[in-house]
Amino acid sequence: MGIISRLGAFTSALPDIWRATRATDTTADALLWGDQLWSVPSSAGIEINQQTALASASVMACVMMLTEDVAKLPASLYRKRANGGREAVTDHPLAELLEEPNDWQDWLEFAEMIQVGLVLRGNGYAVIIRDHRGDPVKLVPINPDRCALWEAPDGRLFYRVTPFGLHEMAELIDQPYLIPFEDMFHLRGLSVNGLLGASRIALARDAIGLTIAQERQSANWIGAGSRPSGVLSTDQKLTETDVKRLQSRWKEINAGLQNSGKSAILEAGLKWTPLSISAKELEFIAGRQFQVQEIARMFRIPPHMIGELSRSTNNNIVQQAQEYVNYTVSGYTRRWKAKLRTTFELRKAGDIHVDFDLSELVRADITARYNAYRMGIMSGFLKPNEARVDDGRDPDPDGDKLWKPTNMADAGSQSTGTAPDDAGRPEDGTLK
Repeated sequence: MGIISRLGAFTSALPDIWRATRATDTTADALLWGDQLWSVPSSAGIEINQQTALASASVMACVMMLTEDVAKLPASLYRKRANGGREAVTDHPLAELLEEPNDWQDWLEFAEMIQVGLVLRGNGYAVIIRDHRGDPVKLVPINPDRCALWEAPDGRLFYRVTPFGLHEMAELIDQPYLIPFEDMFHLRGLSVNGLLGASRIALARDAIGLTIAQERQSANWIGAGSRPSGVLSTDQKLTETDVKRLQSRWKEINAGLQNSGKSAILEAGLKWTPLSISAKELEFIAGRQFQVQEIARMFRIPPHMIGELSRSTNNNIVQQAQEYVNYTVSGYTRRWKAKLRTTFELRKAGDIHVDFDLSELVRADITARYNAYRMGIMSGFLKPNEARVDDGRDPDPDGDKLWKPTNMADAGSQSTGTAPDDAGRPEDGTLK
């Protein structure tokens, strides 16, 4: 659809859109456009939103891993060949956007921002800026907390974006109040209505809230020195003035993180008796460790990848890392590929598809990698130059031929492969 026809459809739909949304506009604004980021309360009494969730070290570790691992994968356009192979496509407008989506971000930074919205809120948004011919020339990423989906009475979809900051306002200055569906790149996660992805941090708000509450409680204990590590006792009788003076002096030299490790000088026959850690406190420590596992489970991250090694061994870490690529990362790349293909109508442009290079994540140690190259070359399906290029080396002039194992031959041929098995036989098949 051309840009003129899109604007015409949008303009004609405005009255119906306003009537359909006026009754629910206030409610939607209260949920999505409040003074703070979109939040949900947890049972621990902590509001969970993008900011508070990322304040948890476990959540931040998982989010950083999922965003960086997907964003650092090179994305390219390919067209299928008749023989089953593929060729790179460089003349499509999307090809340039996969390298430089806009003037201030490279692909890694852009994809990372979209991926953060997808991981935390279940939705990643980018406004598609088009030229006068309707071709995409720029992608402007939008935080999902500042984007709302609007439905017209006839079923058409629009997006309302509230720009944040002068730069974003300048980039979207020519965009309509309600942006048509075809002018928004919307990457959605798990959805229960097919239109919007479910917010992961909202669904798991109690798990995140408990993790943050435990972190804050531990920090408060250390900062205030609220837990006594021992008891001062004496056989002598102390006056109230002595008690207050000793109490004040002890707090002065021992309370707080800044006094950790200082020596105490005891007087009046005072004796220091250290207290052992209680079973309740041991349970608290175990609870913090369990919450790390809970957060890793929520984001489908192997616990060892965020530093939780209690159940990891040298044998299962490699397997867990491979499962992370197969079951977690591949799910995100599949969403990216499908959405890029449908949003930019790649099938209509000659059966073009997007592919992500996963070699950044599956490169094993050098010994295992070279053994895999050797196996592929000796088995006759990998050319030496393909292995060299994959390893970051220059191609060799004699490396573009497949090697044929000497102990194998074509079906129906002699063991030497120089002639068919029936060479020299008469046409009737009898031997002379």
